[in-house]
Amino acid sequence: MRVLLLLAHSIEEYDQVRLLSGLGYDVFSLGAYIDPDSPLDDMRPSLPDAPYHGDLKRVVDRLPTTPENEDRLDLAKRHIPDEILSWADVIICHHLESQWLWPQWKRIRHKRVIWRTVGQSGHGNEHAARPYATDGLEIVRYSPKERAIPNFAGESALIRFYKNPADFPSWHGDEGDPFVLNVCQNPVQRSEWVNLPWMAAALRGLPHEFVGKETESVGGVGKVTPDDMMRWMSEARAFLYTGTQPASYTLGLIEAMMAGVPVVSISPEWMRILPYGSRLFEGHEIAPLFASTPGEANAMLRHLIDDPEYAAQVGLVSRQRAMALFSRERAEKAWDGWLSERCPPDPDPEDLADIGHPVGGTKHGR
Repeated sequence: MRVLLLLAHSIEEYDQVRLLSGLGYDVFSLGAYIDPDSPLDDMRPSLPDAPYHGDLKRVVDRLPTTPENEDRLDLAKRHIPDEILSWADVIICHHLESQWLWPQWKRIRHKRVIWRTVGQSGHGNEHAARPYATDGLEIVRYSPKERAIPNFAGESALIRFYKNPADFPSWHGDEGDPFVLNVCQNPVQRSEWVNLPWMAAALRGLPHEFVGKETESVGGVGKVTPDDMMRWMSEARAFLYTGTQPASYTLGLIEAMMAGVPVVSISPEWMRILPYGSRLFEGHEIAPLFASTPGEANAMLRHLIDDPEYAAQVGLVSRQRAMALFSRERAEKAWDGWLSERCPPDPDPEDLADIGHPVGGTKHGR
């Protein structure tokens, strides 16, 4: 099966190219991994075992640009070249569906077209998607909470994001000098979207580090390599998660939990960008600990800082929950079952009660 990917996020793209090509699908991605052996940015490593389609890449390289748009990859996604469209059996779009799918729907609708949601949906784009959903579009959801979005356009399958557990080194944040880690991009520019004031109040008086693009503006270390990111997570005593609105959860939460870092999440009532934002959020249900106020979060983080044995217990819960919801094995089974149409994905667990909870009387997920 030939799968064409349309994404605007190289880390997600890396995960999806890696997963689908690993399952044996013939993948071509109009993005950073158009040549999997030489990705266009350094956010994730190369994928030399993924298929490379030099003939299709040359089609993109020959596209005429315009003064308004000199990005050939974007041009190729806005109007998939005939040679690439003929090659594809399935088109999976993760981002900018209003620009990359709907305007060219009539010429691509004879293919199997999948809109893969990624936590960027609201009532507007759900409403826009509804006529396409009745005309053959498949919608693969990334969170069950998206069902609460007004004008919900429907759901063909629910498949969560994933991470490969083998990629993460052993956590040893219960050793050495303790600190709380937060991973974020452009925190000042996106202050309201990432709940920066709440975050700052929760971290007050605690040793902490910010990692991510433009975190220098809040005293952080800025963008780091993937290997360095793993090192930061393996050494952190705790992780503060404040979400990125309107997402139900993000890759950063999964990575921290998969690394075995004890996570304290913000509670849903602070998701106020959209009037229904609190109904979309599930970070507090996934993370082992959550707090309703910055002061409560500060106390929880202080407990983790002061008690390494307790932190290790909470970190184990983080890892267990991440494995239960976001393992590569689970994602492979779901995507292969859906794309091959042999079987639908496994239903998402309604309850995490069978996965261990930390001790100490603090709040935890469902």
